[in-house]
This record gives sequence, C-alpha cells and structure tokens, in this order.
Amino acid sequence: IFGRYKEEDKRFYLKMSEKDFEIGDLVWAKMKGYPFWPAKIQNPPNDTKSSTPKKPKHFVFFFGSKNCAWILDENIVPHSAEMLNNVSKKKSSSFVKAIDEIIEASGSVASKLKDVKEDSAKKDKSALKSTALQSPEKIAKIPSVKDNESSNKLPTVRIEKRGRKPKQKINEQKNENTNKKTPLKRSLQEDASNRLSPPVQKLCKKSDGYSDLIPFAYNPIAVFQPLDDLSVKPGKNSELVPGPSFVSSQVVTKSPGGFIPTEKKIGLIGLGNMGQTLVKKLLDSGHNVSVWNRTPEKCEQFAEAGVCVYTVLADIIFNCDIIFCCVSGPEAAKTIVFEKEGVLKGLEKCRPGTKGYVELTTIDPVTSQEIAEAITYGGGKYLEAPMSGSRARAEEGSLVILGAGDRDLFYSCESCFYAISKNTFYLSCEVGKGSQMNLILSMLVGTACGALAESIALIDQCDLPKDHFLEILRSFPLACDLFSEKGRAIIAGDFTADIPLKYQQKDMNLALTLGDKYEQPLALTSHANELYKFAKFLCYSEDDVAAVYFGANFNRRNSNAAVP
Repeated sequence: IFGRYKEEDKRFYLKMSEKDFEIGDLVWAKMKGYPFWPAKIQNPPNDTKSSTPKKPKHFVFFFGSKNCAWILDENIVPHSAEMLNNVSKKKSSSFVKAIDEIIEASGSVASKLKDVKEDSAKKDKSALKSTALQSPEKIAKIPSVKDNESSNKLPTVRIEKRGRKPKQKINEQKNENTNKKTPLKRSLQEDASNRLSPPVQKLCKKSDGYSDLIPFAYNPIAVFQPLDDLSVKPGKNSELVPGPSFVSSQVVTKSPGGFIPTEKKIGLIGLGNMGQTLVKKLLDSGHNVSVWNRTPEKCEQFAEAGVCVYTVLADIIFNCDIIFCCVSGPEAAKTIVFEKEGVLKGLEKCRPGTKGYVELTTIDPVTSQEIAEAITYGGGKYLEAPMSGSRARAEEGSLVILGAGDRDLFYSCESCFYAISKNTFYLSCEVGKGSQMNLILSMLVGTACGALAESIALIDQCDLPKDHFLEILRSFPLACDLFSEKGRAIIAGDFTADIPLKYQQKDMNLALTLGDKYEQPLALTSHANELYKFAKFLCYSEDDVAAVYFGANFNRRNSNAAVP
C-alpha cells in the first residue's frame, strides 16, 4: 500500500473516510511511510494543552505496535470487512498481530453491545406486559417485535455520523463528554490510556555514566508506547501538537560504564573512515560485532582482531540481529538494500520482525522513506539514525544521533548509541524527520564555515593578523569550538580531513533540495555552497571542510597563483 494506490483504491479510501469518530471507535489509520493500520480512537493525554489544529485530527492507538499518534481525519477510515479484504498479502509480523487484535476487539465490542441490547429488550418486554395489563386496548397500536429475526442476525457495531463541535470548545467540554460515555467506551478508554508512554527523550552521556535523560524541547508528531523490556521509567504523557513538550526520566544503570552491552548480534555495513571508528568503539564497549565491506582489504585488520567478517552481504543480515549501515551517501545506501544479494535478499531468509536495520548514513528524506518501505515489507524494522559530527567526535564517542522510525528498534540500539554518541535524540516515528533535522544542522555548520572562510579571506585582503582575529573572536558571543578549530586549521594551513569537504558539499546540496521541496529561500546556504564548489574545483575535495577558505579566496588566488 504505502501511499502508492491505484485510482480506484484512492476513491475507496476517500469514501470510507467521510465519517466522524468517537472515543473507542475501531478504525484504520495511516501514517506517512506505513500502510493503513488497525487502530482505535482514544482520548488524548490528560495534560493536553488547548490548541486549534489547522486540520481535524484524532488521537489514535495502533494495535500490534501499541503506539499512539495524532492522525488527520482524512487518513482515518472506519473498521470494516472491506478494509480487511483490501489488506496486502505480504504482511509483517506486527501487521498480522494488529489485524488479529482488531478482529478480537471488534468481536468483544459486538458481544458487549449484544448483551446491552438483550438487557434493554428484556426491559422493554416487561414494560409492554405491565402496560398491557393496565390498558389492553393499546396493544394493537404497538408494533410487534420478531424474536426469531433479531436472534438470527449477527450483532454489528454501528458508527453514527455526528456533527463536529467548534474546535476551541473541545478541551472545555472534554470532562463533560467523558462523564457521558457508556461504561463500555470508558473501559476501553481507560485501558488504552494506562499504557501510554512518555514522549521524545534525549539520551545524554555524562563524563562517567549515563544515568540521566536530559529534558529536550521539540515539536514532534507522535507519542509512542513503551516497550515491555525497557528500563526507562514511564512519565506523564503530553500532547505533542502543536507546542513543545518536556519530559524528565531516568535510566537504570547496572554497570560502572553506565550501560550493559546488548546481547544482540551487531552487524556493520561499510568500513570507511567513520565506519572503522564505529566498529572500534563498539568492540571496546563489549558488543558482539560482525562486519561487511565491498572491498575486502578494509576487513583484514578486523579479521586479525577476531571480528567475524562476511563476504556476502545477505549473510550478515541473516546472522545478525541489528544491522548498522554507514556508507558514503544516498546512492550507496540504496544500492546496499536493493542489489541482487543485498539486504532484501537476506531478509527473505529471516523470520519477520526479528531483524532491525539502522541507517547511519546522511541521506535525503525521500531515500530514507524508500528504504524504510522496502525493509518494512521485507519483514524488518527500520530506524534512520544519521550521525552529526566529525571523525574526531566519533573517536571521542561524542557524536549526536538523530533517530526517527521504529521506537522499539531505537531502544534496542541504546547501548550501541551510548558507545558512539554523546547525545541521542528520538525525534519521531515518521521516517524522514531525522534526515531532515540532520541536513538542516549540517547546512548550518557548512554555512558557518563558509562565513568564517570569507571573514578570514577579507582579513587577508586588509593585511590584518589572522591570529589576532581568532583571539578577538574568542571573546565574542559567537565563540565556539567549530570556529576555533577551523580558524586554527586555516591559519596553520593544516587541512587534514576531519569533516571531508566533499561530504559537506553533498549535505549542502541535499539541504538545498529540501528547501526547494518546501519552497523555502536559502540564499545564504546557496552562496556558501558556491564557495564549496570553488574549493572542489581547486582539488580540495578530500581535504577538511576548512579548505572552503580557498573557495572564498578564489579570486585572489586566481590572479596571483596557479591552481594546485
């Protein structure tokens, strides 16, 4: 399914969605990147702040995954036999579980409604008898009820169409409406609300341990259920649309290092400079790691250290529980998944729901969603977790991880993220949000480095001492490690790659493409990107991002010196 429907399917879902919903109604809801999923309408969290949403939406509990999210009404349709018949033949284990749960829930709701109808029918019969004794002449005016017909018909759940209340009065009338619910819907509502989880959490690494989850403000779209085996203590839920939310929790730590390495087998695809650093950090932290690389020569040092090296890509998928992919860019990431003996081939041999695929590569949101679709339909779980930081940060274990996708998989990777990152964020269940955030942050870094390069180029033109410029800059509010490190590198002429310039320019291009999609002007980023292109023209692609200085100083170099 996944949003690519035929025209008749589109008309079917649009027709099915033309209804209003009540708390406890069984529905099918669709999130971006996922098929229509069995779900149930439930009350939003109790501490919801009043707001006027742009489009009508409902708070939905998803069967199978036990997640919750705000879903637009246009993406919700009532539960029916037609929806069950339209389900794709190829289903993941969690999807199958969700279908079983909604069928069971619809049966229990129907049986309870039948009991209620039977009780009311008995009361009506007794009322008729008493009325008949008092005034027999009224019997002829009362329409007869055929018991045989009512007993033979199967009980059904009727969804009534109701007028929508003004949006600004929804929160004011919430308590009043809750008191008017039937015992059936109240019990369903309480059962679902008891299982809600805290919103997004920032996993923060301290100097000696990892005992705290630091509050983090953000504007996500969904709240998820906690896993049964998580060590995170659940907190109160809060509405995540449209304002920011804050949560403070604790992680139970059981070792001096602040975490216990997961017992799951870890596989890593891609042994570039960053990939090799990640493998070393995971091995040092006690993880069971296997590797695969397209060029076997890079695997030799790890084979000598006792690491299991696979020569066939599909084999590492079959033999590992969680597979990390760290390659050069979007095209390489797609090739890894879709090639003949690639990731999808390995998933064919595995039981659905047993494999997790984590994309660490910086890629665009569209590519990430395509990979997520393929992995999910192949029976795997998908998480995008692009890394923000340099090679030096990776060696220090102080990268920033920006996760989006399967929350179950996110927490399964907890010990791995602690080994390689300083701060880890779970942004959203919607695949693509982590990629977007990563590109925007990388865009900011690239633009800042371009501004620094232009400033130092102008310092050169004015014949001012560059070391004085950096010393003065340290006393400014703009002072930061990035300016200090790259400024020293420019002055010293040391452009040993920490953040390779070609990768930074690639990120700038992806960010500009993202801006085009949303029609967002990015004039500064566009100009900075030209500086990087000049530097690449001058053969500085393999050098550090600080070499953008030569792009900023291009005109002077072109008139006074030869191109290297």
